[in-house]
Amino acid sequence: MTIFTLKLSTMKKLIAFVVFLCISVSVNAQFLSYGIKAGLNYNVNGDLRAYNNGVEIDELSSNEEVGYHFGLLAEIKLPLFLYIRPELLYTHTESSYQGSEDQTKLKTDRIDLPVLLGLRVLKIGRIFLGPSFQYALNTDLTDTENIDNIKNISSDDFVVAGQVGIGLDFGRFGGDIRWETGFTQSEAEFIGDNIDIGDTELLVDTQNQQFLISIYYKFNK
Repeated sequence: MTIFTLKLSTMKKLIAFVVFLCISVSVNAQFLSYGIKAGLNYNVNGDLRAYNNGVEIDELSSNEEVGYHFGLLAEIKLPLFLYIRPELLYTHTESSYQGSEDQTKLKTDRIDLPVLLGLRVLKIGRIFLGPSFQYALNTDLTDTENIDNIKNISSDDFVVAGQVGIGLDFGRFGGDIRWETGFTQSEAEFIGDNIDIGDTELLVDTQNQQFLISIYYKFNK
């Protein structure tokens, strides 16, 4: 069995667990609400390092760029003003790397599964935290003026991050802001044609940190 198959199998099991949990609780609908959400993410990754024949020729720091996310949510009420909130999201992130002569962008598309434990405060407020399980669908690095035909050789597709945030509820509408940081190390490897020195290997630290701003609508309270 390949590593890819193992990662995909793990993600499927997590999604199946969340679906089972929601169905189990929905026997008594007063404890379960569900809806849709969307928002923006302000993402930054780790450094990009360029190598030629095994020798490092450049190192660039990541600059923050704007991405987006959208998907589904469920909220399961617990005693003592607590709740569990699983979400299933499609997320697009970007980070840019500015060199002395050109710029490249790292773009990722992934499926995110945050599972958050929250506390309701004064009816409209809430605070929450929990893990976010993430599976990368695509990880691409754009061509630059000096490096063409950049191709992804390998990447760490399945990672675990953590989230913490605050939010407000206004009936069926609401919004939140949260901070996310990666718990597991992850890296992507690329290769491209450098116009001056030939084949160039590019290694990107893909462990991200980001702020997420979201709005949502619940189909039931």
